[in-house]
Amino acid sequence: MARMVAKVFAAASMFGAALLIAVSAAGEPAGATSRAISGRNGSSDRSAVTVGFLNEQEGAVAFPTFGAGAQAARIYLDHHGGIHGRPLRFLDCYTDGSTAGAVACANRFVAAHVPVVLEGISIGSDAAVPILAGAGIPLVGHTAFGNVQSNSSDAFFFGAATGAYDVVPLEVMRRDLHISSVTYMAATNPQDRGFVEDDSMPASRALGIRYKAIYYNGTSPNFQSTVGAAIATGAKALFFTAPDPTCTSLVAAARTLSYKGAIFAGSCSAFIKADGSSADGVFTASDLYVPGDMKGYPMRAKEQLSVYEKAMDHYAPQYTDGFAQDTFSSTMDLATALSKIRGRIDARTVLDALRRIDGQQSFMGQSLDCDGKQWPGERAACASGLIEYQVHGGRRVLYTKGFVNGEKLVK
Repeated sequence: MARMVAKVFAAASMFGAALLIAVSAAGEPAGATSRAISGRNGSSDRSAVTVGFLNEQEGAVAFPTFGAGAQAARIYLDHHGGIHGRPLRFLDCYTDGSTAGAVACANRFVAAHVPVVLEGISIGSDAAVPILAGAGIPLVGHTAFGNVQSNSSDAFFFGAATGAYDVVPLEVMRRDLHISSVTYMAATNPQDRGFVEDDSMPASRALGIRYKAIYYNGTSPNFQSTVGAAIATGAKALFFTAPDPTCTSLVAAARTLSYKGAIFAGSCSAFIKADGSSADGVFTASDLYVPGDMKGYPMRAKEQLSVYEKAMDHYAPQYTDGFAQDTFSSTMDLATALSKIRGRIDARTVLDALRRIDGQQSFMGQSLDCDGKQWPGERAACASGLIEYQVHGGRRVLYTKGFVNGEKLVK
């Protein structure tokens, strides 16, 4: 979880995320702002399906890109029939990332009797899970941002388990590139060491890859020295999963030191724009089909990417290449689950519908199965696959033929 949190925090500064969509209202609990989206005519729509939307759009670091993707999907859905002809509405609750803000939002959602809460990102949101679960309200999203929600039986996340990002690239290295040795670079913190010990090392042993981990100081790193030490191991591939700015620095250092092996840069993409020539040949992963070069994509993915890009062009084009894709996808996935409910849409029927997801196709993504068995230690994950891309000419180009699943390597 910590790796994904670090990644989005870094991305926020790069995309100017301090721009806030919500403004705190007088008398609101500290760290939380709430408002309901009204109907197109400006009045409340009693026929609407209103769900809670939890997002971190306040404070020193905010993430409006997550909100933009969800709102763009909501508007698209409303223009295409909604949920059985009923418009989809959000009861927005915006936090500053604090635990207090998440708790205030959870209590507000419970008081409003929402049938489900959709999470964009809220770093303190683990504190909201027991409150929501106590009221029988499920939490859904694309990525879990805490260990409590990641293992909750009342939470469902439609993106790949976070552990997949440390395992799937190793499988691609061995299966497709026949790489026999890899050096993994990570920050010196308990979370990153946990990913190494719990995911990467077991997977490398199962694959027969010689694996070495080298750690750098996360607060004052010397990337040239770190990459130099990694190259000195003689590894055929360098591998890291880190925030975008760190990825950019590690790729630059590897190129400066003339490393000739394969480079796997987690799920990063900012390094491509930072230096297109250095980025060429680098591998990067995603749990969605990404905009850009769509050669080899299935027709379904091409059509859905077209929907996404057009919707974002109308709503917030500046966020199209960011994390808005994740929340657009999860909003559409939630709508698919809601559309399968016949009769009353409430917390009980939504929870039952989510637990029954088996083979549902994620929007721009993979097949979902919410049985709690997709990844060890992440029971809320509904998927485990990643696509590996390789950069060519400044664009991510499909490298694997669809999604690669690595959960068996760590079971």
